[in-house]
Amino acid sequence: MACLAACGRGEAPASADAAPLGQYRAVLSVAGGDLPFGLELTRENGVLVAWLINGPERVRVPDVQLDGDRLTMHMPGYPHRLEARFVDARFEGAVELLRPRGVIKSIRVVAMPGQAWRFFPKPDAEPMDFSGRWALTFRDEEGTESAAIAELTQAGHVVTGTVLRASGDDRYIAGEARGDTLFLSRFDGGSAYLYLGRLGPDGTLAGDFHSGGGAHETWSGRRDPEARLEDPAQMTALKPGASSLEFTFPDLGGSPITFPGAQFAGKVVLITIGGSWCPNCHDEAVFLRELLASRRAQGIEVIQLMFEHTPDFASAAASARAFAEKFSIDYPVLIAGTTSDNDVLKKLPQLQAFGAYPTLFVFDRKGSLRRTHAGFSGPATGAHYQELNRELTAFVDLLLKEPG
Repeated sequence: MACLAACGRGEAPASADAAPLGQYRAVLSVAGGDLPFGLELTRENGVLVAWLINGPERVRVPDVQLDGDRLTMHMPGYPHRLEARFVDARFEGAVELLRPRGVIKSIRVVAMPGQAWRFFPKPDAEPMDFSGRWALTFRDEEGTESAAIAELTQAGHVVTGTVLRASGDDRYIAGEARGDTLFLSRFDGGSAYLYLGRLGPDGTLAGDFHSGGGAHETWSGRRDPEARLEDPAQMTALKPGASSLEFTFPDLGGSPITFPGAQFAGKVVLITIGGSWCPNCHDEAVFLRELLASRRAQGIEVIQLMFEHTPDFASAAASARAFAEKFSIDYPVLIAGTTSDNDVLKKLPQLQAFGAYPTLFVFDRKGSLRRTHAGFSGPATGAHYQELNRELTAFVDLLLKEPG
């Protein structure tokens, strides 16, 4: 939830201390320093709305309430909120993120009106070039390593792009180059990321990654136009001898839904494991909704299994319902479990391994598993997103042509 105060565009402020509409430079305070993002407050047909801005992405936040010097924004489709008051000509407050086991992570936020810059008010006139495709290695505080690819575009001092991982992408990140140092950030209502890196004379780019949830990793790498990631089909697997998933979970109203079941017999069924807290699941939901709408008459069904951060059914269902409403989902959304204690493997014992949220399972008309895809490359990945959509759609079309 977010709280901010504002008056309508073109309206006279209620007082000299009233919050103006327009653009703000918002900053979250994380362990690595300032994590900035763009915030805009406006009115649409008299209704107050907000926009979260990261490079080319503008996330519309329609659920905004005004109460005196406060404004409340509920992050669309996420169980998160931001609360602040307009004090001393700026907003001060906190973003609250729901974390595993129902823990609330509170992050201080300050938003200054009328500021369009992200990291520095005056850009560097001669920054180094950070554009290109970078093969990176991330290392967490236990020393565990994971591969990633950064794809960056630079125009002057402005840098935008994303980081691709085998489990999905880091969505839209934006920032700037200053000398030999790179500053990138993102807050889109779902997660908060900060990347700081320095380009060495040997061509190595190295730095730190901080998330709003408190995670910290170091990373390093070099430009590599041929860099590749692990095959997402290899990250999740059924146990030897298992040929399908079997489960019964409640839908958002508490009614049990079983797979395999009569309502799915003879159809191509896509089952995805996700959660309302998962940004890549939001991107995947758009694809699945459109795929189902265009091919439902041909015999396709989708089931969404939600693993939420809280074990309480009412709370989990509320989060999943907000997710379903954001994307106008009209296929079964089931509360399957939590993100803690390897619950996915416990609730789906046919699985030998589980690698990422989301993970998609594609079953043919005979009920046989034909494909698994871990993670989802969203719109921030550009051509990768378009290719994944084409590839998955073509595969589903082949299955639809097969006899039941």
